[in-house]
Amino acid sequence: MMITYPNKKALVTFFLSVLLAFVLCGCSSDGISDTYWRNDKTGDWLIGLTEDKVIYDCKVWDIARMDESDGTFIIQAKIDLDSLDIILGSEQNGKRNITIGDKQFDCSLIDNGWYLSDYPEKDSCATIVDNHYAEGDSVTIIGWIRPLPAVVNWLKNKIDDNERKGNEVVVKMMANILTGEEPSFSVPIDSDGHFVLRMPIENTTFFYLDCSLWSVRVVAEPNETYFLMIDPQKKKKLFMGKNARLQNEVNAHSLSIKSYGIDTLEKMGSVMDILERVKIQTEESMQELDEVCRQHPTLSERYRVFCRNKILTNYAYILTQGMYLAPNYEVPEGYSKVVEESYWKELSEPYSMDACEFTHFFRDYRFRLEEAARDKIVYSMKWIMDQAEKDGIVNLSAKDREAIRQYDEAFPAYWEKRESAPDSLQEAIDDEFGKNDFVKAVVAIQNRSPKYEDYSHQKFRMRELEQMVKVMNEREWSATAQDIMLCQLLRYDIDWSRKPLGQEILAFADEHIHMPAAINAVHAINDKYEQIGQRKLSNEDNLKSNDAVKDMSEGEKILRKIIEPYKGKIILVDIWGTWCGPCKMRLQHSQEEYERLKDFDLVYLYLCNRSSDDSWKNVIKEYKVEGENVFHYNLPDQQQNAIEKFIGVKGYPTYKLIDRDGTLLDVNADPIDLDALAGLLGRMN
Repeated sequence: MMITYPNKKALVTFFLSVLLAFVLCGCSSDGISDTYWRNDKTGDWLIGLTEDKVIYDCKVWDIARMDESDGTFIIQAKIDLDSLDIILGSEQNGKRNITIGDKQFDCSLIDNGWYLSDYPEKDSCATIVDNHYAEGDSVTIIGWIRPLPAVVNWLKNKIDDNERKGNEVVVKMMANILTGEEPSFSVPIDSDGHFVLRMPIENTTFFYLDCSLWSVRVVAEPNETYFLMIDPQKKKKLFMGKNARLQNEVNAHSLSIKSYGIDTLEKMGSVMDILERVKIQTEESMQELDEVCRQHPTLSERYRVFCRNKILTNYAYILTQGMYLAPNYEVPEGYSKVVEESYWKELSEPYSMDACEFTHFFRDYRFRLEEAARDKIVYSMKWIMDQAEKDGIVNLSAKDREAIRQYDEAFPAYWEKRESAPDSLQEAIDDEFGKNDFVKAVVAIQNRSPKYEDYSHQKFRMRELEQMVKVMNEREWSATAQDIMLCQLLRYDIDWSRKPLGQEILAFADEHIHMPAAINAVHAINDKYEQIGQRKLSNEDNLKSNDAVKDMSEGEKILRKIIEPYKGKIILVDIWGTWCGPCKMRLQHSQEEYERLKDFDLVYLYLCNRSSDDSWKNVIKEYKVEGENVFHYNLPDQQQNAIEKFIGVKGYPTYKLIDRDGTLLDVNADPIDLDALAGLLGRMN
């Protein structure tokens, strides 16, 4: 008979399960070791005891001395120089009278299920803490994961010495609704299973606390301290703290709120079909909340407020995602009205209660609000040119004014035709409009001044921002909601362009955003790009002008001319844009890419699409897309478009390889997989 042995991981897992079974079976329920007690009057978890520790007041105390007589325990507990006297009266049917210091409590053993059972009385206070997004607030979570975490972690780490698991606590599904960022926080678990997480929060915030095999929900209120006990042996996940009731209730009574991805939404039919499905699902979730509260009548009003907000935020985000599926993104008025009236206006503050979902919802909703504002603006080339002439940016002749008049007269029909056409035909419509002499004349006027592009952008954006404020006031938005919206909007503008706001828009922000945290968030990112703009490039000569190709219009000829100096080398072409999020995410890893591929005789050629000169340089500096073999072009739009048409660009970023003979190769040159790219380059050598 042949005997087979399990692999290392299976063997360790088996040994771990046997050891844990032995430990758990060997634990006795006699006495007070590994017991948790709640205050009968308040329902809160009051105290926990292990063989040598006491958990009380969100602290772990050492048992310095313990005496027992007829079931009564007298304990002296210490932390550093502090001491605590505890008397546990004899147990009768799972109840004890517990004296801590000079306070007496009637207590019950917590012995049913993972979570704290229902509180004895209803808390009718519906107020969730709202600090109005004050800066500098934080939350502290002190945790203990039991039993024998040192042995468990040691065994798990032995499965793979290079892959440490189960030895840290990670915050998940966290977001900052002012900045749109999703910060990551983690702290180590020590050899005894303890951890302390202190992290900044902008306001009351929901997130998941994940510690390998165990996960809990947290509704963290500013400047609170919570103690979390996870005890698999006793099947307990308990929160202690003066305001820990909501934590315990949210974990004990979760709701089945559905989530739909864009692929699922596409299968639902039209956007109005999506609306009806989501309305039904929202009602079912609200009914489930009502039923949970009916079955558990002492659940706090804070629990109801939090869950109701979570339901509304979740389905509001699904509906704003559904808007992207409308033909030409034109959403029926009834759809938008439901999102506004039945979801957005029904949300309770603070909006950060479910910050991650709210951030996603508000991002999508912001685009819709901008569209509503733009629809009320009559765009005119005459208006912007008059402004530019008044401010000394351009000088206009009578011939110029006639071209501008013709442009404004023809533009509405052109734009309507473009907007109603499929994406595949829009470029041809643009080309057709661009062939008009009056369009060429207007472009020539714009090109006469290097300041015109930034100037016109500032002026048009100011009109949109002013109209945005009017729309929000018409819809009776709160001051807080307006501040959050404007903060997100302006930070997005900076992130999209990768350059600071102009002085006029920055002054607008200072005037209209009243929340200190919000205006400071705008200035923080604005200052960042002010500073980046002042830095010098280490290889400034590698930023190339279009002088050598300025008279060319054919994409292949332009590209051939550009790569001429690098003949005999392999060229990796990266076509990107400063407005392209995925492009910028990839560029963050440029230095890693250069280091990994340094052994190949490689030239990096970056061709930037539709980006201003300042934005282009700032991104290069921000992500250090620099080196002796790194070259950049920011060609005029027509030349860049011609190259992209020749190469066959279908999305951004696009990567292409050109071999030593100048042949454009049809291969996957995406550096997202550096090992695969290195293998490809190795075969080319």
